[in-house]
Amino acid sequence: MHFMYTTYSGLQSSVNYLFIFFISEQPKRTKRFTLDDATSKSTDYIASVLNGIPKEPLFTKSFKNVKLALALVAILVTFMADVRFAEFCTYLLTRLWHVVTVGDRKPLSYAQTIVTQFHNLCIDEELLNTWDTLLDSFNITRGQLESDLILQHILDTVLELLITDRNSIDLPTLQSEINVSKLNKNEEQVLSYVGGYIPSALRKHYRKLQNLTAQKYVAILDSWCTDSNYEGQYTFLQYTQNWINAQTRGKLFKPNAELFLFFRALENETRKHLNTALLGKYRDINIRELLIGKLTTKYLVQKYWSNLVEGKCLSSDESKNLFYIIVKYFVNIRIKAFVVVYTDLKKIHEKTLSRKGSQSLRKELNKNVTK
Repeated sequence: MHFMYTTYSGLQSSVNYLFIFFISEQPKRTKRFTLDDATSKSTDYIASVLNGIPKEPLFTKSFKNVKLALALVAILVTFMADVRFAEFCTYLLTRLWHVVTVGDRKPLSYAQTIVTQFHNLCIDEELLNTWDTLLDSFNITRGQLESDLILQHILDTVLELLITDRNSIDLPTLQSEINVSKLNKNEEQVLSYVGGYIPSALRKHYRKLQNLTAQKYVAILDSWCTDSNYEGQYTFLQYTQNWINAQTRGKLFKPNAELFLFFRALENETRKHLNTALLGKYRDINIRELLIGKLTTKYLVQKYWSNLVEGKCLSSDESKNLFYIIVKYFVNIRIKAFVVVYTDLKKIHEKTLSRKGSQSLRKELNKNVTK
């Protein structure tokens, strides 16, 4: 779609300003949460779940099936030191690890992928048979309902514990993300300008289309435009809105706070890669594809995008498609601006060298003439 690659000179010249900055590298993570870490804690995970079941609200009821489930748990905890119990715990954590990691590197569909895989695991014949085999090996008499109830509770709770432990090590903290590179007021004004131009251009395009998806996109793009009439509290984006109004006479799309945070996350990640120090490294690399890959898998980018589309009646595919369109549009603008600024700086540098060389040559000629 050609509309994704078109910009106008006013926008591009403003965006060029963003390339005069100092780049701070994010500290590298030295540790990751692995399958070995998960399986090493497998017995602890499941033991803690079983010991905590009597305190769970569901199991404090006086229903017959609840009492039978509690009786099953009371017998099962007596076998927690058994090697068969430990083997089952390792097996269960290995299966859950696949559920947790299957969505890695799949932007925007991570949660949906986990839900799907977890549902498939809960009804998996192999898992159910392994659970029954474990209980049979301990000669535990039980009904099917309470057996399934306990297994489902174990799966639900251990999945939550596993995700929590993994995220505590693998995910960067919010503070470290913010400190990657702070934008000054001028840069935030330009970024807000860009953040308004892209949805404005897309909205204009989709208004020309008649299909249902286009209508949904127009509705969600409209919802990202903030009210220009400020009353009462002075928001952190007000000064950028005032600047946009001054530049465009109030005609440009003014992004709301959530949309601005999304574009700021894009900008903070982009400036790690678009700089002259890395030009040699990118000699044989498609920088556009590299940036798109980096941005679409960035945690904060996905987080702010989820905030933008939450409750907007978009399907997973529609959300993902709009996400990629906006990211690609942003990348195209930034790469073009980078090339323009780099070329201009190179010309200035060459003129400076040429001027210095001419002055040196004149001095040398004057010396020769006076001899």
